[in-house]
Amino acid sequence: MSFARPAITLLGAAGEVTGSCSLVEAGRSRIVVDCGMIRGSWEDEQRNLTLPKIDWRWVDAVVLTHVHLDHCGRLAMLFRHGFEGHVYCTPATAEILPRLAKSSARLQRTKLAEFHAGVKTELPEDAEEPPVLFSEREAQLLAERLRPIPYGLTEQLTEDVMLRFEPAGHIVGAGVVHLECGTGTESARVVFSGDVGSKHVPPMAAPVSPRAADILVLESTNGGRVRPKDADPDAHLAELAAEAFAKNRRVLFPTFAIGRAQNFLYRFAKLSRANKLHVPVLFDAPTAIFATGVYRRYSEQYRPELARQAQAGDDPLDFDELHYISKRREMKEIKRSREPAFVMAGSGFCDGGPVMEHLRHGLPNPDYTVVLGGFTAPDTLSRALANGEREVSVEGTKIQVEAQIVALEGMSGHADGGTIVDWVHGIQDAPSIIMLNHGEDEARSALGKRLEAVRDWQVLRTAGEERVEL
Repeated sequence: MSFARPAITLLGAAGEVTGSCSLVEAGRSRIVVDCGMIRGSWEDEQRNLTLPKIDWRWVDAVVLTHVHLDHCGRLAMLFRHGFEGHVYCTPATAEILPRLAKSSARLQRTKLAEFHAGVKTELPEDAEEPPVLFSEREAQLLAERLRPIPYGLTEQLTEDVMLRFEPAGHIVGAGVVHLECGTGTESARVVFSGDVGSKHVPPMAAPVSPRAADILVLESTNGGRVRPKDADPDAHLAELAAEAFAKNRRVLFPTFAIGRAQNFLYRFAKLSRANKLHVPVLFDAPTAIFATGVYRRYSEQYRPELARQAQAGDDPLDFDELHYISKRREMKEIKRSREPAFVMAGSGFCDGGPVMEHLRHGLPNPDYTVVLGGFTAPDTLSRALANGEREVSVEGTKIQVEAQIVALEGMSGHADGGTIVDWVHGIQDAPSIIMLNHGEDEARSALGKRLEAVRDWQVLRTAGEERVEL
């Protein structure tokens, strides 16, 4: 293996927080890290149809940091564009990704059918038809190409590049990607942070700094933010539970399947153990339920005290009030009930899935509360509700919003600016170059200034598709 100083191109998420995709060139090797969906406005979503402009036939391997759609959502498109290699990820990611990809393919097909049937949504009147990025068959092909690599083990990707994953926190299976380009003293250590987890969002362990890096490609989602010290979702959830019990209210939590759902379960379990929950929790999100099973199988990735708790047989994500909804008939019976309850339903953007049925029933009801916990994408029902709109469209039906809409603070799974700086500062053999990606320009600028104030790092804020030889 010969030394080959790498070149890096940010093919996506340079100046935005979705569509992560980067190309690493080292010698004769071409490695792509992530290939995510672009999320945002309707115009942004249309950009997903065009993959980054590289010759995918010459890509040796794809490495996936974690199983969120903004990092993995376009992987199933690669094969029709000539990619013949494997997709490397951690074992937990390999368990969830096939299910997520197939679910995404079905949702894309459903949105297209609704569009042609004239179903009204929150999309602009002049919107083009929704993009269908890949089929369920292509999602299955992706599943067949996965190659799981456990944390800490080294895999030879090509003659020029070796791969190792280390835990990133954030969600189950999330990995910091270590690419060693070259060998021995003639090598360059390229590290991709993926999404650095927040130390405030259990059950996952807090992020741990890598031991060494020469070049660090660093996310900057919350690079310009500091988590408010008074952000206390547990106290807010306890208030919502008390109000639901006292006033006979239903509280709906539109829920993302991986990360947010399990964080809610952990917090609800804490309330239950403290005798502050008072109401049943109805879990109506098939992909989230599946992902929760994966969390349980990989509980060693939890915070140490929670991992010990799980190992002792006391599941931190389980509690007596939790009920799994597996059949639509069950949900219809529950809807007819007037008993108070918390309801968790996917998807988090309110753009499809079981949550739509709950919204159609609950939004016109003044005895309902809808809790929005985090980012809402433009041109989605979740954004319309967050903006306080009093008339919205739910699967083609115009509905007057009488329900209470609540924002829950402190739920972001991304590290804030201070945590990211501490994480970088904790790298013992520190990088000489830091490339900022996965962040709006304002966040990248703020994080860059904070990093440069700590030490004399060379911090790059490159434009998209700008090739940087290092």
